[in-house]
Amino acid sequence: MSLVRSGAVLLVIAAAAGCANASTAGRTVASQRPTASAPLVSVRMVLPSRTMAPGSRMTAHVVLNNNTGHVIHEWGCGSLFQVALTSRTYHPDVVTLTCLQSLTIPAGKTTYAVQVRATYLTCGPGHGRAGAKACLPGKQKMPPLSPGHYKAKLFIQVRQLGPAPPAIPVRVTAR
Repeated sequence: MSLVRSGAVLLVIAAAAGCANASTAGRTVASQRPTASAPLVSVRMVLPSRTMAPGSRMTAHVVLNNNTGHVIHEWGCGSLFQVALTSRTYHPDVVTLTCLQSLTIPAGKTTYAVQVRATYLTCGPGHGRAGAKACLPGKQKMPPLSPGHYKAKLFIQVRQLGPAPPAIPVRVTAR
């Protein structure tokens, strides 16, 4: 009988060990699952080139992923995005226009075309005013940026879309 009892005790111990291993294995798998989910809304910018001539422009594409499962309605003016070239010495004031209109952001992936200009964003008459270059002759034409290293910075008009992606280096080259 002691052999039967010993066998029964060993059987209970083995069964308990098997349960403990199955339980531990389950916890290990659970801890390997990703803990952070993808953001509900993400934004990235794509440039067709990393070089521009002074005074030129190119079309960037802003790719917005709305993973909320529904349309987002926001208030803004004209466009959700603006792109400006900035440098260590040139930090343009990007103005959000004050016209108020309803903007619709569809669910899923949407691409927006945005102009990037290798020009100053503001200018003044004559010799320019403090911090502004003089406008070129004819209809307040913006002066070109000087050759050098800049960053294409995305400005997002709607706060719900989260932070802007990192700026992209752009070189303005001599013609």
